[in-house]
Amino acid sequence: MKKMQIGVDLTRISSFENKKESFIKRILSPQEFLAYQQTPKNLQTLFLARSWAIKEAIFKADNRHFSFAKINIYKKNNVWNFKNFKISISHEGDYLIAFVINLKESNEKN
Repeated sequence: MKKMQIGVDLTRISSFENKKESFIKRILSPQEFLAYQQTPKNLQTLFLARSWAIKEAIFKADNRHFSFAKINIYKKNNVWNFKNFKISISHEGDYLIAFVINLKESNEKN
């Protein structure tokens, strides 16, 4: 039987204000950390919240990715990408939601 793997995370953006570098490096890959450093200061909180929410949703869909820093999400052609996951995000006010679908078919039995 084919199983669809989905994950959702709702995050409060303001909870990522004034985070220490040690925390930031635990959730961002080295490439993402470089991009974070190049992001204007007024957008860095959103950058962290978005990264966290996407990675939480990926973990919920497929919990084989235990270290967030090993998940390298990137934007190509205005679309967020990570391996075989379809990623959708939206934010309004102080909240951001990430929804992911693992496009790799799972043939696990229930």
